[in-house]
Amino acid sequence: MGSQRITLALAGNPNVGKSVVFNELTGRRQHVGNWPGKTVEKAEGVFHHGGREIHVVDLPGTYSLAAQSPEEVIARNHIISSEPQVVVIIVDATNLERNLNLTLQILELTERVVVALNLMDVVKGRGWEIDTEKLEEELGVPVVPTVATEGKGLPELIEAVLEVADGRRETRPADVDYGVTVEGYLESLEEDLNRVGIEERGEWIALKLLEDDPEIVRAFKEAAMGAGFLRIEGDSSPRPEALQAIADRAMKLREDIKPDAKVEIVRRRFEFADSIVRKVMHRQRPTEVSLTERVDRIVTHRLWAWPIMLLLLTGVFWITIRGGEVGGQWLESAFSWLIGATRTWLSSIGAPWWVSGAFVDGMMMGTSTVIAAMLPPMIILFTAFALLEDIGVLPRVAFNLDRPMGSVGSQGKQCIVWGMCFGCNVTGVLASRIIENKKARLTSILTGPLIICSGSYGAAVALIIVLFERGALAVTLSLVFLSVLAAFIATVVLNRTMFRREPGGFVLEMPSYRRPKFGQVIWRALKDRVAHTMARAVMFAAPATVFIWILGNVPRGVPFERTAIGWLVSNLGALGQPLGLNGEMLTALLFALPAKEIIIPALSVTYGVQTALADSELVLDYLSQAWAPLVSYTFLVFFVLYLPCLVTVWAVWKETREVKWTLMGLGVSLGMATFITFLIYQGGLLLGF
Repeated sequence: MGSQRITLALAGNPNVGKSVVFNELTGRRQHVGNWPGKTVEKAEGVFHHGGREIHVVDLPGTYSLAAQSPEEVIARNHIISSEPQVVVIIVDATNLERNLNLTLQILELTERVVVALNLMDVVKGRGWEIDTEKLEEELGVPVVPTVATEGKGLPELIEAVLEVADGRRETRPADVDYGVTVEGYLESLEEDLNRVGIEERGEWIALKLLEDDPEIVRAFKEAAMGAGFLRIEGDSSPRPEALQAIADRAMKLREDIKPDAKVEIVRRRFEFADSIVRKVMHRQRPTEVSLTERVDRIVTHRLWAWPIMLLLLTGVFWITIRGGEVGGQWLESAFSWLIGATRTWLSSIGAPWWVSGAFVDGMMMGTSTVIAAMLPPMIILFTAFALLEDIGVLPRVAFNLDRPMGSVGSQGKQCIVWGMCFGCNVTGVLASRIIENKKARLTSILTGPLIICSGSYGAAVALIIVLFERGALAVTLSLVFLSVLAAFIATVVLNRTMFRREPGGFVLEMPSYRRPKFGQVIWRALKDRVAHTMARAVMFAAPATVFIWILGNVPRGVPFERTAIGWLVSNLGALGQPLGLNGEMLTALLFALPAKEIIIPALSVTYGVQTALADSELVLDYLSQAWAPLVSYTFLVFFVLYLPCLVTVWAVWKETREVKWTLMGLGVSLGMATFITFLIYQGGLLLGF
């Protein structure tokens, strides 16, 4: 038996079932962190088999190892590091040729590979058969058919991993024939590398130099001997001039390959993959038009796609509003009892006024309002989006929106990012990593926070229901569309000023429609999204509401106008007049910056309805009488758009690592909020509202 501890890495294209395999193997016992020096998250887990500990690293999903994105660099460098004893490549058997492109690239890096041929049940259902023994012979590594969602084939996969790790199963990875010209240049460059002491992975490095791989070419030009792929045999390192000479020679050789060296290499690799597919895939019954193809003829139709998307969105938000009303009332009743009991108990033990005030009237009142307003609609919204994602609807939405986005120099993937922002702006900002082009990714990061998120949505719905009653659905939909319109306008402005460029290419996985696994989807929505967002909301709301209570109640017994909040209200009023916003509104918006979820308790204090964050229903009843419909609407518009929460600001900085882009993101949000709110308010006045 080999070492008692084995490390394996899971690699594969996005949406091939990699996360399912990871969860099935580790039993969801995972640790999530960041790759050193990068912003891409990794998942690690451990499981035991036959008395041995197997450590699993889930590499970022990627279509190649071309070093064009952080995900590609991380996946490649982790394999190069030799840390994993075995690399398990999860392959979508329904798209075998495309998946073999990544497989062949990994086989050029390491021979310790096992291929998991996933989704075999779908292949069979479509009338195809894959000769796994022949595929194993062609690739030269073990191939294990699996149906990860049902756990089929995973025991065999583990056994194959152990056999490769222990050396009990020999692997002889297939070699791609790149043609006489390229093969000759590779051999020549490999000899140059050997002369300077670079022998390990010499053929692969030569291939990357011919492909003009940005990371490797840079390492040669800068003589970066610390790079993991530049391992020198012997004690002395080559002179920088020698490495520069190899890079220059590779450039000249690239120019001799027509029409383009990179295109030729990729073409040969796909031709090789195609030849393998022809040998191993066989049709068992005549071709039939699949359900996915039939549905897509309607869902992605140039005309019918738009009313379908509109009806879908309307349905989701209608259910969210109605369910949010009922759930909010239940939670308010429960919290009212709890708060009353707590206040009575503190009074019975003689607690000081400031303890009862800060804890009950501040933190408990404010935080309970946040939870009651946010939790019910958020559960419904996140679950609905998770179901649409699992069914396969969301990629079609991005596909449909690619054409209008392309007209302004963007792409459909930005719409996927915006879709994630509906749940949480932080999630949306992080999701911008799926966009390969750097400028397009920056545009997405800067515009994403304009999309209404669950935090502002939950609080806004509570206000909308009280302020507009029967018109609540129409107002909610208008705010959603306004937030998307604001993001679209900001994208146009950025792409025609700061980020002038040609529209980026659009590559998007279009998975087959499938019946959702309701239990898994609901659990994932509650655990990964609802719990995460609510924890963040409470984490910010609790100290923020205590702070607001202090500003409104210290020193004790003074008139409201002499408190810190009263001073802010009187001094901020003039700023908001052109937008229809008064000092109370602006002060509450300022307090809501840590977390927009606390806007209602903040309003109750700034309006002096309560000196504590108590009984927020009082302020809602008061505002429904005090605010005119136009004022109510302009406040909601500005609230949704004006600035992202502080956690989103942190996420923008984390993704860009530059203060200027973080400040630019704040400027984009505040500028668009001011512009749109001004137009609506002044236009409403002109129309007599």
